[in-house]
Amino acid sequence: EVPHNVLGTWYNLDGEVLVISRDLDKVRFTRSTQSQIVIYATGTITLSSEGELHIKRDDIEDEYKLVYGITGTTLVITQPRSVSAWLWTKIE
Repeated sequence: EVPHNVLGTWYNLDGEVLVISRDLDKVRFTRSTQSQIVIYATGTITLSSEGELHIKRDDIEDEYKLVYGITGTTLVITQPRSVSAWLWTKIE
């Protein structure tokens, strides 16, 4: 199960907002611009047996696993198929 402390609204220095919320039996996410004019990605998140975030996109046909780490109000998530990562700060 996706850890409770991952749920919430997160902001990064690129001006993006990541909202992770529970919707009945699913954990859903939306990554967008701060104004939500542009939505970059939407989908569901589950926790893989390896402890990674298993992402299944709704906006395009794609799925992948991402390594993550969380400490306090900071969330680091690897970017798909990349050596880069996002650094998020919790705002809600």
